Amino acid sequence: MVKRKSILIVLLLLSFFAAATGATTRKPAVAGGFYPAQPTALRQLVAQHLDNVKDSPVIEGKIVALIVPHAGLVYSGQIAAHSYKLLEGSGFDKVILCGPSHRYPFRGISVYGPEVTWQTPLGNITCADQLCRSLISFDPRIKVIPEAHRQEHCLEVQLPYLQMVLDDFEIVPAVMGYQDRPANKLLAQALAALPWDDKTLLIASTDWQHFHSAASGWKMDSLAIACVKDLDIDRLENLLLAGKVEMCGGGPTVAVLRAAMARGADRVKILKYGDSGDVSGDKSSVVGYVAAVIYKSEATNAKPPAAGAIPAPEIDDSLSRFELTESDRRQLLKIARKSIAGYLADGAIPHFDVPANLRVAGAAFVTLKKEGHLRGCIGYTEAIKPLYETVSSCAVSAAAADRRFKPVQAAELDSLHIEISVLTPLQRVKSFSEIEVGRDGLMITKGSRRGLLLPQVAADYGWNTEQFLQQTCRKAGLPLDAYKSADAVVYKFQAVIFGE
Repeated sequence: MVKRKSILIVLLLLSFFAAATGATTRKPAVAGGFYPAQPTALRQLVAQHLDNVKDSPVIEGKIVALIVPHAGLVYSGQIAAHSYKLLEGSGFDKVILCGPSHRYPFRGISVYGPEVTWQTPLGNITCADQLCRSLISFDPRIKVIPEAHRQEHCLEVQLPYLQMVLDDFEIVPAVMGYQDRPANKLLAQALAALPWDDKTLLIASTDWQHFHSAASGWKMDSLAIACVKDLDIDRLENLLLAGKVEMCGGGPTVAVLRAAMARGADRVKILKYGDSGDVSGDKSSVVGYVAAVIYKSEATNAKPPAAGAIPAPEIDDSLSRFELTESDRRQLLKIARKSIAGYLADGAIPHFDVPANLRVAGAAFVTLKKEGHLRGCIGYTEAIKPLYETVSSCAVSAAAADRRFKPVQAAELDSLHIEISVLTPLQRVKSFSEIEVGRDGLMITKGSRRGLLLPQVAADYGWNTEQFLQQTCRKAGLPLDAYKSADAVVYKFQAVIFGE
């Protein structure tokens, strides 16, 4: 009898404690809208997205954070899967999720935990209560605001992917209200101060530019992507606050990147870029999506780079084995021309059916000339999209988004000459004697500056090696002799060049 009374007392105390601490279940807010509400359908969709990631890279270091989009899964889920694929077998058991509050305005940070269970059609997820409490206790501006989470989708849409790739994990769900410098700084400092270990993962949930044409949108997104790749967080924050780039979760992303760097992260790899038009077919008004991984390199003396410093680019050797047949080249030129024509006609870029060889991720530039004079040139220096998509996107951007020229008009199309340069991976220059004018292109990075010139530029102007280096510095907005500086890094690359 005494034992039964003791058990009853314990149960009553537990019940009282649960009520006193606000123990609750956060039910799905966007199931049936942003993603299927039925468990089987949701599991199949997420599994399909993960299975479609065939080129997941090996990360030579310790993953610290991810950047993922948060639109309806039919639009952004395939992009997000490129980040989540890296977590299979990773052993992470705690995930700190950071995103923006879309529906409920407030100042500061809201954490929906401790003692909150988050529910999805795939099951329940508990909060990492101690981390939640630590985050809340860091500053009075970090608190529990249930209204900020009840209808918010930015964290909820990440949970099915985490449930599919991690065996057993807890979460710290945090959303930011008004995104300004104080809020960004607050969240960054609070995250960096948390007592988390190597089995804890940071995630920044954000979509990128909203409702611009694909060409204009890429112009904004590429600027922000460059800041992320360079870990130039101050510049990214300045561009966000000035409205020159758009990320609905820009503040949380800035905070996560700063916290990741404080924990030793020194490398970023952009895994995938796309926009909603890739699914809808409408490129006249799109939302941009990015998947990225932030990690600490394996080098034993790896340290976070100084503010504004640019780490060495990741080298993807997929193009070192890449060959283009004459048929491939003709098809890429047709894709470039048809993409420009479609965009100029109605803002829509046609769908292209291409062989597997052109679906390999590739870096490329598209150059437009009119009567022998440059009319536009835009490109990717790294392979983040299938080659045919890179060519299509760069062709439209060269026609519509090169700041040096007025946008190309439909009447000009027949007079344009299109040239495509498919780039090999970047190779760091150890001695300037390695550079061969006419064969090599150059890229220089120094501080937050970066400049690139294609191989044919030096040949066209008859430059020697020194002049080529000087002009590459000029392209980066640097003094002509900046390539001699100890903190300047010069890369060379080759290109497969062909035109109409």
